[in-house]
Amino acid sequence: MLLEPNYLEIISNELSITQNQVLVVLEMIKSWDTIPFIARYRKEITRNLDEIQIKTIIDLEKKIKNLYEAKFSAINNITEAWKMTPDLLNNLINAKTLKEVEEIYKPYKSKKKTKAMIALEKWFKEVSDLIKLNKSFEIPKNLLSKYTEDEIISWAIDIISSEISLNTILRELLITEYKKYWIISSSKKTPKSLEKLNDKDREQIPKFELYFENSLKIQNIKPYQILALNRWESLWILNVRLEKDEIILDKLRYNYSNILNINSPFLKELETAFLSWYDTLFSSIENEIRSDLTDIWEDDSILIFEKNLFNLLMSKPENWKKVLAIDPGFKAWCKLCVLDELWNPIHFDKIFLHSLDNAKTILKDIILKYKIDVVVIWNWTWSNEAQDLVKEVFSKDIFIVNESWASVYSAWEIAQDEFPDIDVLDRGTISIWRRFIDPLSELVKVPVWSIWVWMYQHDITQKKLEEKLSFVVEMSVNEVWINVNQASIYLLWYISWIDKRQAKKIYQNRPYRSREELKKVLWEKAYTQAIWFLRVPESEEKFDNSDIHPDQYLLAKYLIENNLKKIDSKSKELFQNANQDTVDFIWDSYKNLWIEKRVVSTFTKASKKVVFEELKIWDILEWTIRNVVAFWAFVDVWLKNDWLVHVSQIADAFVKDPNDFVAVWDKVRVKITQIDEKINKLQLSMKI
Repeated sequence: MLLEPNYLEIISNELSITQNQVLVVLEMIKSWDTIPFIARYRKEITRNLDEIQIKTIIDLEKKIKNLYEAKFSAINNITEAWKMTPDLLNNLINAKTLKEVEEIYKPYKSKKKTKAMIALEKWFKEVSDLIKLNKSFEIPKNLLSKYTEDEIISWAIDIISSEISLNTILRELLITEYKKYWIISSSKKTPKSLEKLNDKDREQIPKFELYFENSLKIQNIKPYQILALNRWESLWILNVRLEKDEIILDKLRYNYSNILNINSPFLKELETAFLSWYDTLFSSIENEIRSDLTDIWEDDSILIFEKNLFNLLMSKPENWKKVLAIDPGFKAWCKLCVLDELWNPIHFDKIFLHSLDNAKTILKDIILKYKIDVVVIWNWTWSNEAQDLVKEVFSKDIFIVNESWASVYSAWEIAQDEFPDIDVLDRGTISIWRRFIDPLSELVKVPVWSIWVWMYQHDITQKKLEEKLSFVVEMSVNEVWINVNQASIYLLWYISWIDKRQAKKIYQNRPYRSREELKKVLWEKAYTQAIWFLRVPESEEKFDNSDIHPDQYLLAKYLIENNLKKIDSKSKELFQNANQDTVDFIWDSYKNLWIEKRVVSTFTKASKKVVFEELKIWDILEWTIRNVVAFWAFVDVWLKNDWLVHVSQIADAFVKDPNDFVAVWDKVRVKITQIDEKINKLQLSMKI
């Protein structure tokens, strides 16, 4: 009988936390509390579980429940079809993964009958049972009157092979043994196959000579090797296969002998049935193991992606500055844009780099009229020339903003919704401005898969990637305080419990002068959960810019006015729901009032322009880390393309993982060790 799992016990054991912690998280999720809300404001109940742990609890419960429901459905359907047997029921109950359940259920789910099913209908089960005794046998005469001996034996073998394939013990043993001792081999496709490749793919063949005749053990395989095998197999450059192992085959034969309770060598017919099962299941297991390996690589890759994306989204904002944004160009023009304090465009213009006097006049007028504090310039073609021009008329700071994703945003549906009457190129210039003021607010508007913070993102299952990265975006948005009077609709809907409709309503009714005013536009539950994460800088109530909830303001004022750090009988009498955790939270929030958590800037001040032809070996320059992967750090050198620092050149110490030494948007000093002028390539080192 299939029993529903004890979710609390299984999750508790899996994650090494108490069952009560699991229970309170699942209960709060059922009450529609959000992960950011639980992680930030229910620490005293969850005993300090963070967002990742809470998300893992939710995902694990879903995984266990999906497995149970798949088993329940399979058992019901097979039983209703009158095809259930004790062995089949036992195999389904003991299945440990969805894949196992699917494999067992597959023959019964298909509308098309398998050969084994047809054989059972023809009453060949009696013969298959005789064969499994592994002794001399005679075929019943009633069958010989209708079929030949070879036909009967063949149908009986199909039944035995099918029975073995449903045995979860043998299946699990096969998987376990291959995962322990498995060797995956790769070899180059035949010359005839390689001739069919396009020129671009054919040029890359020499890069992967290492895999042309190669064998790898599962214990030693690295995520990047899985990627290489998958990618070059998909491009028809490599043949990749799992090697069969005779020792494992003998071990499986021995186990099957024990199941049948026989100890003599298999009869020819029994051996044929066994090998037929082995060949069929091997193909299935090979696909399953390859799929598991891809999952390992994807999970490893997504962890890198998540870390890089979080660092990028947590870039320091540059609020309270009046900014002129420039999108440089020469043949066309340089596009200019100024926005107001609510981030709405109030002035567009253009200048031509080949008409310098007129360009200077326009720049001076804009800088004077709008009292510009900072000029920001896309790091792209002609940015050096634009930078030189601005320096002649502007003595304050000039910053370089990375161009990546601007074109994605400009043509994206969100940009069209925000600025339906503005040209696509001007939208990009607006994005320069707003990305400098608040990177998080602007980057949430582009699809996460388009943000280049890892080099193999397009090789990952996109649905899986988007789900994981969307959670990172949600975590990032709820980690920092959001100015409700500046936030876009697209930033607001990442806030705990605010959906797109409410985000639009908040946006349309701004500006606000207090949190209290937000009660008019938010549902009660949304207000309760979301207000912690929203700030109103214009408010006269200082707590409106803290993590403290409006319901706690009276308590907060009482504690602060009396400098009370510990809860006492009087405060407990006045505020019955308060406890020491509440007091500690309020003091911590008050201490961090107005403190910005994002302190690392992604932007580089304009300096001497970098010209490839002028660079020399041993030059030392300060540049920015754009990406970090298994063996490389990508450095933005202001030369259109990023250049690489190999893991061996990142530090004087041994570097196992570059992420231990550098992070996205770190400012680093690099030394040029080699220049290849033929292909405009630099070799860099951080060992200075």
